[in-house]
Amino acid sequence: MTSLREFESLKSKVEFQNEEINELKQSILDLKSLINEIVKKDKILINKSSTSEENNNDLSIIFTKYKQSLLVKNKYTDKNTTLKCKNELKELGAKWFKNETVQGWLFVGILKDSDKSLEQESQFIVNKLSKYNLDIEYV
Repeated sequence: MTSLREFESLKSKVEFQNEEINELKQSILDLKSLINEIVKKDKILINKSSTSEENNNDLSIIFTKYKQSLLVKNKYTDKNTTLKCKNELKELGAKWFKNETVQGWLFVGILKDSDKSLEQESQFIVNKLSKYNLDIEYV
C-alpha cells in the first residue's frame, strides 16, 4: 500500500504535469493563430518551378471572396493564365464572370454558410490544378 505522503507526492506531480500540458496546448493554439495570420497576409507558392521550359505550365491565380461565392482570377492583369485551366475549372462547376470591377471564374454560393477559411474552401480547386506550377494568392 502506498502511504498518504507518497499519494500526495504523486498527486502534486500529476497536477504539475497537467499544468505543463495546458501551457503546451495554449502555445500550440497561439502558433496556429499566428500561422493563420501569416498565411492570410502572404501569398502562397505551391509547386513553383524555376526552369524556363516549364514556364508554359505556370499558373498564377488569386482566390478571393465575391459576395457568397469564390472567385478565381488572374494574378496579373496582362496575362490570361486562367485560360490554361479553363476546362478543369468548368469541370469543377465554375462559371465565367465579368462585371465592371472584376472578372474570373466564379464558384457560385460555395462560401455560403461556411466556417472554413478561403484556403480550405479552395483546396479542391488546388488539388484539381496540381499538374500546373501554381502561384496562388488568397485575398
